[in-house]
Amino acid sequence: MLALYRVQKENKHVVTRLINMCDASSAHSRSHGMPKYLIEQQAVSLGIKILQPVSDFKAYETVFKEAIITLKKQGVTGGVFGDIYLQVHRDWIERVCKEMDIEPIFPLWKNNTNDLLHEFVNNGFKSIVVSVNNDLLPQSWLGREINNVFTDDILPLQGIDPCAENGEYHSFVFDGPIFNKPVAFSRGQEFFKDNHWFLNLQ
Repeated sequence: MLALYRVQKENKHVVTRLINMCDASSAHSRSHGMPKYLIEQQAVSLGIKILQPVSDFKAYETVFKEAIITLKKQGVTGGVFGDIYLQVHRDWIERVCKEMDIEPIFPLWKNNTNDLLHEFVNNGFKSIVVSVNNDLLPQSWLGREINNVFTDDILPLQGIDPCAENGEYHSFVFDGPIFNKPVAFSRGQEFFKDNHWFLNLQ
């Protein structure tokens, strides 16, 4: 979300579409476990059309490329990615974008993650932690809002990236300076799956 915010603020590119890769066996996003309809409501509040392709892990790249083909037909020439420092993931993105002849844009690349977290909070974004890696953070972090208290608590932790670049947690952004209105949701049950704690949002 911060990458989108920066690109829109810089005003060099016009973001006309969003992509959210979804799980083939459920009505949820692949990486965050978020219900597709909440991601759709997020896009509505942002005022940007969204494409939500469905894929299993094996077909992920193929389906992603098919989505890019669809967007290219609609005039899209590049993609914005929120990666910060994981070179392996950037290499994959750059390879795929090169093969699809689109420009990869990395607004947050090599930025200090402490600074990025402060920037996110100070600009008025509101987000809730919806999953945590049980090896890296305890269940008590689940459901916390990412605010100044969250920042004060997570920055001193050793071996934990405050922006969760290593998968420490995932979050759902429900309001901020580029939202037309907050995304309405309710908190459901917490559950454990694949060594992660999840908060079911509804």
